[in-house]
Amino acid sequence: MSIFPLFPLFTLIAIAITNVTSFIPSPITSLSSNKLHTNPKLQPLFLSTSDEPTTTTTTTTSSFYALDPESTEAKSITSSLGITPAQHELLIDLSHLVVEWNDRLNLISRKDCTVNVVFGRHVLPSVALLPLLNLEGKEEKKKVVDVGTGGGFPGLPLAILFPSVEFTLVDSVGKKLRAVSDMADELSLTNVQTHHGRAELMVDESASLHYEQYDVCVGRSVAALPKFCFWVQDLLNQDDGKLVYIIGGEVEEVVTLRLEDDVPLDRLIGDGTSDKRALILSASSVKEVAKESGEKKQRVGVPGTKRKSNSKRKNREARGGWVKRDNAEKKQRGYDDFKRFDSGTF
Repeated sequence: MSIFPLFPLFTLIAIAITNVTSFIPSPITSLSSNKLHTNPKLQPLFLSTSDEPTTTTTTTTSSFYALDPESTEAKSITSSLGITPAQHELLIDLSHLVVEWNDRLNLISRKDCTVNVVFGRHVLPSVALLPLLNLEGKEEKKKVVDVGTGGGFPGLPLAILFPSVEFTLVDSVGKKLRAVSDMADELSLTNVQTHHGRAELMVDESASLHYEQYDVCVGRSVAALPKFCFWVQDLLNQDDGKLVYIIGGEVEEVVTLRLEDDVPLDRLIGDGTSDKRALILSASSVKEVAKESGEKKQRVGVPGTKRKSNSKRKNREARGGWVKRDNAEKKQRGYDDFKRFDSGTF
């Protein structure tokens, strides 16, 4: 039997296979370039000695600033801030407690939530505020309010460093505050109390406790700063109160025009240790920013007063109300005068 008649068939099969394989996607690669990232700490991830495409594996931002709290570097950083070894141990304990609570409740990002991440990305930026607060040297006890505390930052680390200062940690999420309160108890922090609610309503709820009662307000990337200033404007002592706010992004011009200071946190705790910065505003500047925020205050009532009742409407008998029937009275019917006509008369 001749094989020549089969040649066209083999040719068609070969062509078909070639066409099918041409549609199989090739592995996706990422182009390396020295211009892809400007952060010097991330540059090694993008360096390439060739123009050929290469596949790279990058680390997450959260783990990038992780730091072992038991390391010599960590102890050196806290020591440079004047933090005692005993306080450093409490900061380590706090890091462990946050990880334990985060397994049950999403206090911080659940991705890469380790002791090293908590210490490097949350504890260290919080304690970096220590030299900016000026909480020493006043006879009466100072008060700090942490608005939008979330998992307890920066309030809990600062409460460890300032045991003689009263801290009020505020959040609108009750389950997070329960975790924060539990961690404060575990660390024996008697100078911490929590407030469940919204900061802008605290004065309406209790003016004597909150109106211009705080020396410092702290916050960490809670909201746009003009809106945040609107929330906290009535909480700060107008004589020498101030806002210290941790932020990582751009800042509105209405804020930058009134800043007292803008401090990169890695200037305080070491180069490359944080990508955040602390903004400082006086109490009067906070009010000015609040006025230009465009926010409107929603009053829930004047503190210390009760809602007036309308005495004229009280105990008024309802129209059409049911009354007890007197059977002795003759029933009133609408057809009492009705007369029947005999059909035969027509």
